[in-house]
Amino acid sequence: MWPFTKQRDIADLGEEEEQWSVYEASTAEGPMVFRINATAKQWAKHPSLSIRVGFAVPLNAQVPGGLPEPAENLQLNEVEDRILAAIMATGPAIEVLAITTGTFKEYIFYIQNGETIAQVHAQLQQDISSHELQCVASHDPEWTVYASFDQ
Repeated sequence: MWPFTKQRDIADLGEEEEQWSVYEASTAEGPMVFRINATAKQWAKHPSLSIRVGFAVPLNAQVPGGLPEPAENLQLNEVEDRILAAIMATGPAIEVLAITTGTFKEYIFYIQNGETIAQVHAQLQQDISSHELQCVASHDPEWTVYASFDQ
């Protein structure tokens, strides 16, 4: 990055403690709460992290116009931990967003190795019986989803 910023070495990813911020927004469908990884800003648009992966988890007890019930939210925290562990096992990766509405939660990552995502998704679907797990991956070198939430 011109003129003074040196490209970070992907081997350093995960070395620093991540700083997260939580925001609430109003949408036509109701409230949305999102957590954004502020530490990820220093990795944004890194050429080795150009694949965006999103795991959407529809709520079992949907609350249109609201937010998840506390008990289900606790289950979803465990789901997030399992997704995070599986993604991190594929190689360099960083979780950048967690989005919550009254109908779903979504976890967004930027990763290096997209070749294993179908396998990771299939294994997570087998391992996680509490919720349906949807997955989509796409090439996003500009980190457009992260940037759209960055304050």
